[in-house]
Amino acid sequence: MEFLEHVIQIDFEDRLGLGMEIFEVCEKTGVDKIGMEVIPDQGMFIKFRSTFDEQVQRLIRDLEAVKGVLFVKFRDQMPYEEREHELRTILNSVSEGIVAVNKEGEIIQINEVACKIFHCSAEEVIGSNAEGLFQENAPILETLKTGLPYRLEEREFKKGNQAIHFLTTGVPVLNAKGQVIGAVATMKDFRQVEEIISKVDRQKHLMSFEGIIYQSAKMRHVIETAKMVAKGNSTILLRGESGTGKELFARAIHMESLRNQAPFIAINCAALPDSLLESELFGYEEGSFTGAAKGGRKGLFEQAEHGTIFLDEIGEIAAQVQVRLLRVLQEGTIRRVGGTKEVSVDVRIVAATHRNLEEMIQRGEFREDLYYRLNVIPLRIPPLRERPEDIPLVAKYLIRKISEKLEKPEIHITKESMDWLMVQTWPGNVRQLENTLERIINVMDSVEITPRLFYEWADLASAQQPLKTEEEDFQIKIPLNKEWPTLKKIVGDVEKQVLIRVLDTHSSSRKAGRILGVSNTTILNKMKTYGID
Repeated sequence: MEFLEHVIQIDFEDRLGLGMEIFEVCEKTGVDKIGMEVIPDQGMFIKFRSTFDEQVQRLIRDLEAVKGVLFVKFRDQMPYEEREHELRTILNSVSEGIVAVNKEGEIIQINEVACKIFHCSAEEVIGSNAEGLFQENAPILETLKTGLPYRLEEREFKKGNQAIHFLTTGVPVLNAKGQVIGAVATMKDFRQVEEIISKVDRQKHLMSFEGIIYQSAKMRHVIETAKMVAKGNSTILLRGESGTGKELFARAIHMESLRNQAPFIAINCAALPDSLLESELFGYEEGSFTGAAKGGRKGLFEQAEHGTIFLDEIGEIAAQVQVRLLRVLQEGTIRRVGGTKEVSVDVRIVAATHRNLEEMIQRGEFREDLYYRLNVIPLRIPPLRERPEDIPLVAKYLIRKISEKLEKPEIHITKESMDWLMVQTWPGNVRQLENTLERIINVMDSVEITPRLFYEWADLASAQQPLKTEEEDFQIKIPLNKEWPTLKKIVGDVEKQVLIRVLDTHSSSRKAGRILGVSNTTILNKMKTYGID
């Protein structure tokens, strides 16, 4: 037997016993009541089931005959169903996951975004305990106990073969007496968080070539070439001294490319130990090392999918990382640390270095095959000393930028001061120029930069001078007994004495490597060979 569901609305003039009479009419006609609701100024609403249409028509006639009933009409839904539908529409329209629990910790609401994050359906979890959804130590249950909100807690766990990773914020639900009667948690999938950070990073920090300050023909040629090659997908190798703006160029290339709506991720390869750099770039699987996050973690290559990854100081990476990077360039795949699965990645690589990679190849410190894969499109960014005509423009731009940052009034630089800046060699290039100007602007008590300020506060000469080492001479003694030692022994003694002297003044092997023009790994190997602690 098929049942038909109906909803009716009864408008009436209130009187004693009216509700009971309406209830008796429903009983007499034999309809199956599902729900009743009374709303002031709107009337009574009844949802019921019937077996045939004549039964419904008889109910309507009998209700209209009740004294005080003004009219009876059909509706599509009960008012509570309409409210529930409106609430569901609102919850599903937001971009965050939402989970609500009652005071017993049972889930009473969950929206579609939360279902996607937890890989579940609303039917599966509504009515169940929140701990089953959030796993142990669920923060929302702690809020139920304490009445205290929490903000941006990271949760990461596995559900079957699915990795669940999100940020969650929760607040208690209080009644009129201030008692906790439930809690609501919002959550963002960690991939959403990474995308948001990436978009904000692009808006804040990415700039086009129009933002690069220059007027020299040398820079114009480099920028025109960079704009042309930015449209493609080939790997670019930026060459240039420290402080010439290699990362600025990398960001501008990304913005000029067809990948500009996808992430731009930059990493300084010299800033991390080799083992950490490997896991940062390629990610890792759960349990691959002590402290590895539950469920593993994506590396920067995966996070930069469809975008650009900028590998600064590429000349500093160890041989093991070089091999992995070569695989990305050749096959377009990566393998997480501790993993066996090959993951395809669609990422453009822009690398940069101030090192002489060709000499490093000769010394066996950099792979020749990796060099050719990276050096598809080489771009050399000229240092300031090769384009002195750019210095006035760059200096004036930096003065305005620094003045705004330090909340200083508009500052003017004299012609003598500008001439002085233009005769400097600027070994640290734009970075050194910016640091020098910021120091001057910090200490000056006027609105005009004069040469006197540079003589007092800048570590620069009044005219170009060759750079000097800390010591004029460094004598190396080779002990001679009855016979000359072998050339190999002489070279070894010289290497050892140079290493000891450099390590005396530069405490880390990485710094010593930079001074001597070799990698950190080479310094460590030499120290081990010569027994240097």
